[in-house]
Amino acid sequence: AHAQAASAAAPDAAAVLKAIVGTYTGKPAFRMTFVQGYAPAGFPDVTPETGTLTIQPPASLRFDYDGPEGKVYTFDGKAARQYVAADRQIVVKTLTPTEKARLPLLFLQPPAEILERFSASAKNAENGLVEVTLTPRGEGDLRSVAASATPAGEVKRLVVVDAEGNKTTFTFTNLAPRAKRPASDYALVPPKGTRVVGE
Repeated sequence: AHAQAASAAAPDAAAVLKAIVGTYTGKPAFRMTFVQGYAPAGFPDVTPETGTLTIQPPASLRFDYDGPEGKVYTFDGKAARQYVAADRQIVVKTLTPTEKARLPLLFLQPPAEILERFSASAKNAENGLVEVTLTPRGEGDLRSVAASATPAGEVKRLVVVDAEGNKTTFTFTNLAPRAKRPASDYALVPPKGTRVVGE
């Protein structure tokens, strides 16, 4: 009975976060495939999008979406850029801390910084995964962020729920280390003639 109780004991949230951050800061960059789903509160789920995500410490990421539109979303540590080739338009925006929390930047932030802004709980999940749930300590438009990871720290699923109940879900597969990418991969400069919206 004691052995069963020990095996069922809840994992330590800080230790889970440390394993996640250790994994994604352990190489110059990582690349993985993703499926992104969106479920607006009270409405049917939106058709999922797929593509490839590149994450690079200390705070850069790039989503290259599949499909003919040529959609790319990047963050270079300061500003986010969403470029859609079919629209010949790029949207540039400086992100708030809450907006950053909606992205997989969680994988790169020191656990102590995360725990300053969020209360954290962890539990054992299906398929040998551990799920850590972050709840903002202050008021805002974010309700929770939940990451399901292997004990070694590879995140398989990320679920973000905003204050209105809208849910964004990322599923990740095929994680592989990559060489460091140039800054231009994240500070995206679109082709000449592209309309720039925002800052």
